Amino acid sequence: MKLKREFYQLPLQFDLERMQQEIAQFSDSEWAPHHENFKGNSAIPLISVNGEFNNDFKGIMLPTSALLRCEYLQQVIASFGEVVGRTRLMKLEAGCEVPLHSDINYHWYKRVRVHIPITTTEFVIFQCGDKRIHMAAGDCWIFDSWKFHKVENNSNQSRVHLVIDFSGSSRFWDMIEKIAENDSISCKFLNYQPQKKINIRTEKNNYQIIMSPGEVELLVNDLIADIQLCNLSSESTKEQFHRLLNNFVSDWRELWFLYGEDQSGWPLFHRLRNEVLKKVSQYDKDIFIDNGTSAVKILAQLIIGPSMNVELALQQSYPSVAKAMHEYEPTTTGLTRNSPCHCGSGERYKNCHGKIS
Repeated sequence: MKLKREFYQLPLQFDLERMQQEIAQFSDSEWAPHHENFKGNSAIPLISVNGEFNNDFKGIMLPTSALLRCEYLQQVIASFGEVVGRTRLMKLEAGCEVPLHSDINYHWYKRVRVHIPITTTEFVIFQCGDKRIHMAAGDCWIFDSWKFHKVENNSNQSRVHLVIDFSGSSRFWDMIEKIAENDSISCKFLNYQPQKKINIRTEKNNYQIIMSPGEVELLVNDLIADIQLCNLSSESTKEQFHRLLNNFVSDWRELWFLYGEDQSGWPLFHRLRNEVLKKVSQYDKDIFIDNGTSAVKILAQLIIGPSMNVELALQQSYPSVAKAMHEYEPTTTGLTRNSPCHCGSGERYKNCHGKIS
């Protein structure tokens, strides 16, 4: 999520000893390697799609069996009072790093990442933009994940963070605004309370089967605004690219008014996506946003890819389309993680424009 500055330390602190006790119960075999095989990076899902051990973003988020073994971590997550999305323990081994990247995909565009260090040392450095900080154990931080960022573990021990994703209610953002204004906010410490009854509210609706035209237009307009701030492209090239995006919005709205989410319109929505990707691929090396990221890459990850999620038809109680979707998926949904990338690189989409952190 874009923020006004690189880092914010929240006025919250947690029972470090209790958190360390709870994560100590996990064996080495329970830490899953990073899905992009970043050396020394691993995680344990605590809240995930259907409460299963996966790396998915789309669908009903539920606590995993790992979280149910951690009484205090449940209290920590619930203490924010937010509707929580994907949540994990994230480990970074000694001498390793989280490579420089920017979170430009749909999931993180309107979600903040809360980091609570559990095991760390002063030699673990988090960089965001041109700012470098150390997040101390037991503290609580958020950062601008739209900017390029990385983490270096220059110590001789593993670093473990509790990482919670949520969009944030007005209550949360009022707190952030007060921090930004340097208002005096007393720091709260969350004590461990044995057998405390808690209520963790989790995401139930996070992606649409077919993205609404209003959201498509909003995301496109945000991308166009970011492109305008960058001086790496000529005005004429920007104008051509903008015209393609605006045409996409108009055509998407036309299909939406005709079909909505009805499965009879799925092939037409998908055809429109493919046509747009083919047209914009010529600008991959010509159009950028201010941080130097290709606008075509952002378009693919932020808008085109997430605009159709027909696999959710099953999860959202559409039994009548189950058979049709099974027949439809292999031939017409097209833009999957393993598809050839639209840019013609010869790489799979997940290793090229679909690569995410």
